[in-house]
Amino acid sequence: MSAKKPADKITKELALFGVPLCAAYLFVMFYEAGFAAYFGIPQDMISINITHVILTNRATLIVAVIAFLWIGLYYNILPSTSSPFFKGMISIILVVSLALGVAFGRSDAKNQKSFLVIKTDQEQVVLRIYKDKIITAPFSRVDKQVFQSFYIHNIGEHPGWLYHLEDVGPFYTK
Repeated sequence: MSAKKPADKITKELALFGVPLCAAYLFVMFYEAGFAAYFGIPQDMISINITHVILTNRATLIVAVIAFLWIGLYYNILPSTSSPFFKGMISIILVVSLALGVAFGRSDAKNQKSFLVIKTDQEQVVLRIYKDKIITAPFSRVDKQVFQSFYIHNIGEHPGWLYHLEDVGPFYTK
């Protein structure tokens, strides 16, 4: 029996923790990309923070499943980090995370009912808040349509505005 090299053990340990975290981050990033794409929000506006990771419930579930599978593979199957099976599993986990992220993001955007509504000259809904920016768009209550023209406001820029949560969706886009 040969002893495992310390470097191989360190690499496996890092992969054990790193791959699920990377998959979760990529899932949330592509979830936001799918959500933004549905409403036509430019992709370069997207920013990810810990709140997005925690509140994207499917990401938590996926990370738990990936971590469980990863631990099972780690302790039962994987001979080393250089094996083709190991590299293939990492690729599959990451590709599935990306595909599910975009699909869930678009689906959630399409089915979202509750939005923050701002009473201005033309009513607006808050589509997303990224960092210190609020992205809003005018909408039609009658047609259930959100228009793909955006306002980008700094948080606190309009202290007189009153926001309220209302079921005005789901919205359709053109």
